[in-house]
Amino acid sequence: MPYRQIPRNRPIATLIKWYADKKSGKVTDARNEIQKRFDFLDWKDQKRIIMAFLQSGKTDRQWAYRKIYSQWDDSYLQPVKELWEKYHEEVCAWSVIQHFPLDYVKANADKLEEVNHYYHLCMRMAEEPDYHIDKTKLYDRQYLLVMLNAHREVSEEEAESIFFRSLYRHTQTDVQILTNIRNLGRGCAFSVFNIDFINSLENIFRQLDLDNLVVRLRQWDHDRIEEMLQGEEFAALNQEAIDDETYYQRRLSIGLHYISRAIDDKYKRSNPKLPLCTKPATRLLWGIEPDEFNEEGPATAEPPIFRNPADTPEAMAEITSKFPAVSTLINEFELEVP
Repeated sequence: MPYRQIPRNRPIATLIKWYADKKSGKVTDARNEIQKRFDFLDWKDQKRIIMAFLQSGKTDRQWAYRKIYSQWDDSYLQPVKELWEKYHEEVCAWSVIQHFPLDYVKANADKLEEVNHYYHLCMRMAEEPDYHIDKTKLYDRQYLLVMLNAHREVSEEEAESIFFRSLYRHTQTDVQILTNIRNLGRGCAFSVFNIDFINSLENIFRQLDLDNLVVRLRQWDHDRIEEMLQGEEFAALNQEAIDDETYYQRRLSIGLHYISRAIDDKYKRSNPKLPLCTKPATRLLWGIEPDEFNEEGPATAEPPIFRNPADTPEAMAEITSKFPAVSTLINEFELEVP
């Protein structure tokens, strides 16, 4: 096999020069190599690259914004400020909200909220003790995280309401959200704290020093487990010769039936319409209907299906503008998007 010499790295100064010269014919090659090597370069070279990318097109600016956000330095403040005021781009807003002086964030609050959602703005603004948090603009978990980040107190009554509203919402959600419950062996009744989202609420409650509430919620959960274990449906299920997948799904339906029945009606009525539900999980397989739905009833429309979406912020922005339900999911569960 003939020997093939590995090419040497080009000097970074040369790459920056090629990238900045749009007539060089080497812009694409320079960009690709710069981006691959960026995290391993000296700070001085990284800063030169950032400044060059900020003066380029939208895609390159957004790449630079991401690097700036995670590697902030006050020397970026002026160029980012100029770009924010010129373009009002979402990725640019990240650094404005997180790193700019609070007075500037306040002065630009309306536009920042429009571009980057109230939650992110509120996380920063709530640092001010007299800042009013508008709960109507936040999902329950977002509200708890803002209060935790701002070192503010949440009452047990308010936290309990959030817990049961969230729990009811999940009992009406497609069963695929709860797949981790299938990890339990046969004969075991599942806990509501096996649901990832509910478990995350418990962790937040503990950080908010709501330990007494956690004890009460754990007891409520224990009572539901006992009801399920002693119920006729679960006993009959354990006598059936069925495959594991069918067993797990039927156990889930039985458990959610007991949970939904035990949740006070006031928490069900306080839930908004659920745009992402394909059908209530409690209806699956067993055909069990929950005692009460919220006033508008669960949504039944199938969610939009996306196959191989373009992995770019522009594509995601287009999708969320056309399909508000996708934006709702991203915000509520704080998913990371391109």
